[in-house]
Amino acid sequence: MVTRKNIVRNVVTSTALAGMMFASPVVSEAALGDQTLSYGEKHGDVVELQDVLSAKGYFDYHTSTGYYGSITEDAVKQFQDAHGLAVDGIAGPNTFAAIEKANQGQAHRTLIAGDRGHQVSTLQEELGGYYNYNVDGIYGPITEKAVRAFQADNGLRVDGIAGANTWAALTGKTVQSTPASTKSTTSNSTSAKQTNTESKSSEQSGQEFKVEATAYTAYCEGCSGVTATGIDLRANPNQKVIAVDPDVIPLGSKVHVEGYGTAIAGDTGGAIQGNRIDLFMPERQDALDFGRKTVTVTVLD
Repeated sequence: MVTRKNIVRNVVTSTALAGMMFASPVVSEAALGDQTLSYGEKHGDVVELQDVLSAKGYFDYHTSTGYYGSITEDAVKQFQDAHGLAVDGIAGPNTFAAIEKANQGQAHRTLIAGDRGHQVSTLQEELGGYYNYNVDGIYGPITEKAVRAFQADNGLRVDGIAGANTWAALTGKTVQSTPASTKSTTSNSTSAKQTNTESKSSEQSGQEFKVEATAYTAYCEGCSGVTATGIDLRANPNQKVIAVDPDVIPLGSKVHVEGYGTAIAGDTGGAIQGNRIDLFMPERQDALDFGRKTVTVTVLD
């Protein structure tokens, strides 16, 4: 996965706000919810909190930093306000109880190589004998290999991506997909996550829908230049690639993007959820000039 900053967001949001530039106290780690979390802390529990808030559309940053800075505090406040809690930006017992309640009955989000957090730990536990390694919450090669083996044994598309069908097979639940025409175009919509990469590629071929588009480059602080599907954007600056939500546009799909051209859905991003895409552009200024637009996307295959 390309570790990257959304260019548009960088114009208005400094790295310091995400907490990556500040020194902070490191405290002992525990299971998420076992200790109150607040501004200035930096450790694994904060990563898990950010993962949870990101999955629910409150933590709108390109990656989980592990630092409880202004963005995390604001995300907690938004969650608290939406759930009738005291809005103090501190993740305490009441906040974690509300998170747990919100999680009950909620579908698992799609996980791919490079993801981290408590949902990856859950996946590793659910894989049972397929995953014979420490449960570490890191979706690395061992986890991906285990997912592929499980998919092969259960008649699923073998892509190493833990999508809706894979989760359903692991948990014994039934998946019901929602036609693309009924999906919300809101960037944080969870209803747009009803489809899955394991069965929708051919079904979505030829479909056309509106998405919110932003742009990014392969060069930024901490960037590797390599996408979630292994495309080296620095070595191939003319490659047309977009970051997608794999549950809306399957990874590897060929798509046509209005005003951009034919591209490969070859990357993902923490903030790219629902009907949102991020367009790769080789030049930073081009990405800045693109801004944020609503465009039409057609899935070609």
